[in-house]
Amino acid sequence: MQYIDPDYAGGEYDEYFGDNAEGSLDCHSPDSNWKLIGVYRQEFYQYIEQISKHLWAIDEYEYVVALAGLDYMSDDECRGIGYDEQGNQLYADVQPTAGGQFQMSLYSDAQCLTLNTQTSYTYDDFAEKGDMDLGSKDEGGNDDDRNQAYQYWQDTQEATLTNLNTVYNDFRYCTSCVDYPTYQESPRLYCFIYAYVMFE
Repeated sequence: MQYIDPDYAGGEYDEYFGDNAEGSLDCHSPDSNWKLIGVYRQEFYQYIEQISKHLWAIDEYEYVVALAGLDYMSDDECRGIGYDEQGNQLYADVQPTAGGQFQMSLYSDAQCLTLNTQTSYTYDDFAEKGDMDLGSKDEGGNDDDRNQAYQYWQDTQEATLTNLNTVYNDFRYCTSCVDYPTYQESPRLYCFIYAYVMFE
C-alpha cells in the first residue's frame, strides 16, 4: 500500500530519519494523518501464508486464526463468486483499506479493480466457512482445546477478517517505497508493509 504524508514540511530524508526528525512514519496507525493513495497488487494469500508459517506454533490462537482467514479468503485471485440482484457477475478478492487493514469485498470486474457498491450482497453471502484444517497435527490435543480452536476458526471466517487483521497488528510498519534510495524521488511517499523478525 502506498501513502502520502499531508503534513510533509519539505525536510526530505532528515524529516523522518535525521537526528531531530519531526516527521513520523505512522501510516499504519489508526490515528495517522497519512493518506492511502494506491495499492501494489500482489498475490496476497501467499504473502500472508508465508508470514504465518514463521510466527506461531500450530496450537496457538494466532496460528488457528491465520489458517482460518487464509481458508476463508481462498488462494484464488479475483474469482467469480455469484450474481447481483440484476444478474450481473460478482467477483471476490481481498480489498486493502487504510492503515494496512484488509477485508474481503465484491467487485464488478474480472480484474477486481472496481468495487461493486450497488449490490446489497457481501462476500459473506457467497463464501462458505471451511472445515478446520491445521495440518497434520489438527487431531492432537484434548477435546476442550480442539473445541476452542474450532471456535476461533469459525469466528475468523467473516468478510471483515477482523481477527486476522488483529493478529498481524504488531507486524505493521511504514518504510520508504524507494528500494534503492537515491533521495531524488519524493520523500513523502511511503509504503506500509508487514515485518517480522526471526530470532535464533
